[in-house]
Amino acid sequence: MRLGPLRLDNPFVQAPMAGWTDAPFRTIARRFHEGLLFTEMVSAEALCRGNKRTLHYCRIEEGHHPIAIQLVGHDPGRMAEAARAAEAMGPDIIDINAGCPDRKIVQQGAGGALLRKPEKLAALVEKVVNAVNLPVSVKLRLGYDRDASVRIGKLLEGTGAALLTFNGYLVTQKYCGSADWNALKNVVDKVDLPIIANGGARNEEDAVQLLKMSGAEGVMLGRATRGRPDRPATSFDLLKEGKYHRMSREVLRKTIRDHAAQECELYGEERGMSRIRKHLHWYLKAAGVGYDRTGVDGVASENDLEGLLGII
Repeated sequence: MRLGPLRLDNPFVQAPMAGWTDAPFRTIARRFHEGLLFTEMVSAEALCRGNKRTLHYCRIEEGHHPIAIQLVGHDPGRMAEAARAAEAMGPDIIDINAGCPDRKIVQQGAGGALLRKPEKLAALVEKVVNAVNLPVSVKLRLGYDRDASVRIGKLLEGTGAALLTFNGYLVTQKYCGSADWNALKNVVDKVDLPIIANGGARNEEDAVQLLKMSGAEGVMLGRATRGRPDRPATSFDLLKEGKYHRMSREVLRKTIRDHAAQECELYGEERGMSRIRKHLHWYLKAAGVGYDRTGVDGVASENDLEGLLGII
């Protein structure tokens, strides 16, 4: 898959996830695969104002490349300004969020609300494209309350966007029901832009099936990577070799230790340990390890963490 000067050999992409794909998570994910990574969703308005927490979201380390910064907002001028600020931070791609179903985001007219008026979305995308020298991608859903994916995709063809990521849900569905993979295939067939398919791939087998069935350039994996930062890599292994291997218990323990250390280095021990706890739940759940939730919720130090890792 080519995005301007970028060539991406791994078609399985790590999705942007607010509260999850921070710099420490990306550092850990990069150990397992060389595919495209995304930052967390970044508020364009907060970035324009120089908000300190937002700058943490945009933190890019050398090992994170190739990486996209995802921006969310509704005002074309502010989105363009934020895109220029993001470009200065050294990403490889600027991504526009046009699909987030979160009520607060939608009420602001951003995220999934942009799909209510596709012509305005196209104008916003074109404004961002003209503001930066990087490839611009757009992550969106099939439509707001009905499937309008082909119409929206055709409108975006003329904006200069380099790539579209379509999630197989409507905005009004949020995360309920099933992703419409047939609609994803339809948009791949009819829109003349590279398409990444997203939604409903819960494991490696699903990811490979969605890639083959849709004919998309790639598949974006989101919630399936919680506790499994290696899943884009193991999905690629399954595609290439017909098999894959999960990380060993030894590798899992080291991954958790290093992830916690990364969080503490960036945020300090108290906040870092608070942030790692939700990841711990998913690491253990994904590995099939039986555990006491209160034990995980009580992890507040490196010693606490080492005690917990004894159950793996």
